[in-house]
Amino acid sequence: MEDMFKTGSPAVDKMSHLRITGNIIPMSWFQTILKATGKPNLNAIIILADIVYWYRPVEVRDEMTGQLIG
Repeated sequence: MEDMFKTGSPAVDKMSHLRITGNIIPMSWFQTILKATGKPNLNAIIILADIVYWYRPVEVRDEMTGQLIG
């Protein structure tokens, strides 16, 4: 399964190994992504969560056989 997702982009390939389902915001981001005041930067966190969700690889299956094709 390791070689199943090869996109040509090292960053996207690394993301294929993350086991995240849905648009999830890890709690650690609220302690890491901060404003200059020390408070969480909610806008940056939400934008990053959307980007991570958009660029996650997906399985492509043949509609007739259900076989994994990409």
